[in-house]
Amino acid sequence: MSGRVLVVAYYFPPLGGIGVQRTLKYVTYLPRWGWQPTVVTSRNPAYTVRDPSLLAALSADLTVHRTASLEPGRLPNAVARLLSRGPTDSSGAAADLAKRPARGGLAGKLLWKSMILWNRIWNVLLFPDPEISWVPFGWRAGRKAGRRGEFDVVYSTASPISAHIVAGLIKRSTHRPWVADFRDPWIGNPFAADLRGLKGRLQRRTERWIVSRADRVVVVVEGMRDMFVERYPDQADKFVCIPNGYDRADMAGLEPVKGEPGHFTILFAGSLYRPGELDAFLGGVERLVARRPDLRERLRVQFVGSVSPDNRHVADLYTTGDRLRGVVSFEGFVPRRQALARMAGADALLQLMTDGPGTGMFVGGKLYEYLAVDRPILAVMPPGEGRRLVESVPTGRVADVEPGSVADALEQLLDDPPLPARSDPTGRYDRANLAGELATLLDQVVAEWDRSPAAERR
Repeated sequence: MSGRVLVVAYYFPPLGGIGVQRTLKYVTYLPRWGWQPTVVTSRNPAYTVRDPSLLAALSADLTVHRTASLEPGRLPNAVARLLSRGPTDSSGAAADLAKRPARGGLAGKLLWKSMILWNRIWNVLLFPDPEISWVPFGWRAGRKAGRRGEFDVVYSTASPISAHIVAGLIKRSTHRPWVADFRDPWIGNPFAADLRGLKGRLQRRTERWIVSRADRVVVVVEGMRDMFVERYPDQADKFVCIPNGYDRADMAGLEPVKGEPGHFTILFAGSLYRPGELDAFLGGVERLVARRPDLRERLRVQFVGSVSPDNRHVADLYTTGDRLRGVVSFEGFVPRRQALARMAGADALLQLMTDGPGTGMFVGGKLYEYLAVDRPILAVMPPGEGRRLVESVPTGRVADVEPGSVADALEQLLDDPPLPARSDPTGRYDRANLAGELATLLDQVVAEWDRSPAAERR
């Protein structure tokens, strides 16, 4: 079977970061499996992580409808540029505004305090997320595409949850089936604040609306599927797990960037949000070099990616003075191609995940990408899905999220590094194969929809 799918995705090139990759790779490989995508996305998002190099990966015949979005987060971004501050984004970094140093004299301080108040207000008022202002524009673009006959099925990916609202409205307007993809849980997410009172009730009703209206709900790990099945047992047959993955094609023509000769380089490639896991890891590094001073000259740990203010504070504590200066470095965001080259040339790759209720359900998109370069992986993670994945890799090593375990795992990695081996010899997590799984699901959904009575399609 072949068909056309409307992809509703807020995070799409030229936006960067790991959240873009799942959608980008589906759009890239679905045509191989007989499905032609059309994309609806935001033209002017408040999210500020950009990687224009990703635009080169888009097919010339891909139709992308870029719509307006009246996101209030763009105002603090404009003020941040005016005051030469780092920009905020739509994922919650606005809450960190108060931690940034004041600049621009008294007027600048007053303006910045007004932005802090502005962010607090719209974070409280807007539901389910700040991207709700994109909904009418995305829905209008999808409805027009439906009238032109551009798609047979709608696929949406969240976060933000507003993307699912867009897709649900498009389904109601066009009477076509809908597949909703959750890259992370919304309710029960240990990294998000619990919504209480009215917002909590709205959250539960909105998620139930999404699940009941969608023809399939896709999740990225089996733990999420189990959670949804427990919450909605009457709709258990709707939930399907298609994991994240990697694309070996991204490695074509890539020249690995190796570390300094004589050094063992461990690379973390990605954003740092949670300071607890970073503190536990750096505490382990400090403990190791204290008991093995010879490793101070040999070990190099490099962090490449965006760093939240709280993590920057932890980083500064360890890299100033004589603690870990020269051993650990933080280099900020780099374009994806550069990050891949650094990954391919590293002696080992690092994954961090905090320990706490529900965190074992998370894997982290970059962990799958590490598989593409076949380098040793050190995962500092609690028991759960991600840790099991690393333990299944021949070159994988794991540690608990506490300094003593980190120090021991690092010492073993340095003294007895694993032999080279393919991380995923069967191609289970290859993005091209995963797109085939989604294509098969789309085939099933459209076939069921076309066989159903007309009354059930409304």
